[in-house]
Amino acid sequence: MKGTRKKIYTFEEIFDGITPSKKDMYSVKYSNSISEARDTGILTEENLRKSGIQTSNYTLKTRILKSDWIKSRPSSKAVKWLFKEVFKDQSTYRYNKKLIYQGGLFIFEYKNPKYKDTEVLPWFDQFPLVLSLGPVVTNQGVRNLGFNLHLLPPRIRIIVLCRVFELYKRLYRYNIFFKRNSPVGIKYQDIIRFLEMYGVKFCVRMYIPNRMTQIVRFPTKEWHKAIFIPSRGYYGIKAKMLIREWKSFCRKNKFAVSDRINWKSVI
Repeated sequence: MKGTRKKIYTFEEIFDGITPSKKDMYSVKYSNSISEARDTGILTEENLRKSGIQTSNYTLKTRILKSDWIKSRPSSKAVKWLFKEVFKDQSTYRYNKKLIYQGGLFIFEYKNPKYKDTEVLPWFDQFPLVLSLGPVVTNQGVRNLGFNLHLLPPRIRIIVLCRVFELYKRLYRYNIFFKRNSPVGIKYQDIIRFLEMYGVKFCVRMYIPNRMTQIVRFPTKEWHKAIFIPSRGYYGIKAKMLIREWKSFCRKNKFAVSDRINWKSVI
């Protein structure tokens, strides 16, 4: 049976007395912003392959493995880079929109979630490092959906980001080659299919745009540095306890993976 397309109401229809759901109303109100943050689907891995467009052979895993950072204290080097370069170069890194685009890597402040200090949200990351799945519309409003890599052990973060890059490498290479910061059509189902064994579902989160501040966007060519940025503060939980929570999630779902995995041999 073919699925029926959900009707998107115009403002005229809303004001003429039709009563749409809140979700439909938000879809209309923020349609332009949502469209800008989502991949159009025109440029795909298959289209790029068939077109024969030559970009580069860039791979994230090679860039990380060749980096001097991994020799000693990469997280310290990443923090230093964040404060001395990223925060000072607003033209390159500052992101002034509230909806973070699909396929991009972002970091931001999130100190006042809606359900802070409740049973719904007993702990959270105050400075998420998010691989964005793009905006989604809910009955409570538009939300930014993505994988908060800070909720995964450091070695698992590297594996996940490198694998996602490989899944969509033609699109990411296209962005790098043409110096674009545009949405890439990464899909939740694809990522889960290939990376579920690393407990990635544990780090899926939604964020209320108006509660996000100081948003930084990392160009793809800088991901080899950004992946080493640690969280500057978990609320309600310590880093070691967070890893225990991730381990418990993996055991519950029968994923035989360790936070001490040899990531260099896996990526």
